[in-house]
Amino acid sequence: MRQRQVIEEMSLLAAKFGLNIKFDEFDGRGGWCRVRDSQRIIINKKLGPQEQIKILSRILAGYPTEDQAMPPKVRQLIEEAREELQPSLEDAVNSNRNAGGPGDGNG
Repeated sequence: MRQRQVIEEMSLLAAKFGLNIKFDEFDGRGGWCRVRDSQRIIINKKLGPQEQIKILSRILAGYPTEDQAMPPKVRQLIEEAREELQPSLEDAVNSNRNAGGPGDGNG
């Protein structure tokens, strides 16, 4: 699947969640924002397709995409972004122990 096709499929998926996508030239990369009552994704169109896909994947990883129809490649990219964005359980447990959280024997 070509990168432009991936971007098109991700844009269609985003629309299902009520996200309007705009590709424009500006300083920065882009991301999710709320304007009045609408949710938007703004992406710098000067970025390469791979970077645009990364932005879209990370945003869509925050939505319930499990029951949505999409090409396998799009699903894989969103799942990878979801895993990347979620701290591992082991990291959370270790962080809690180091911070003197519940069950550390200091209470």
